[in-house]
Amino acid sequence: MTRPMTRLMKRAATALLILALASAGAIAGEAKQQITKPIWQDYQQYLARQNDARHGFFAVSKDGQNWGEAGCPKGQCPSDDALKASAISRCQQFSANVPCLIFAEDKTILVPYEVKDYTAYGQ
Repeated sequence: MTRPMTRLMKRAATALLILALASAGAIAGEAKQQITKPIWQDYQQYLARQNDARHGFFAVSKDGQNWGEAGCPKGQCPSDDALKASAISRCQQFSANVPCLIFAEDKTILVPYEVKDYTAYGQ
């Protein structure tokens, strides 16, 4: 009885490992969010404004060329969903219909990323 149980446990452990790796993007080949150097510099300015008394979100366009942020003093904030929507809306105002996503919450980057030297327009 121990041998079939051991096989079952090994299969279960293998399945859990595969699921964990897939959700982390290791198997799925999750692409990194491209960020242009100017947007990275804007993100650094956003970081400089973040402190323990402030809560915020930083959004970037999927082409890495536009951004938007939303924040507030902690304890006076609307819901996180409302703040995220505000950051995304501000980003999309300037992104020429390129979708935006939440890049960071407070000082924590939430997506894999890569800073690029160029823009999609070759500048």
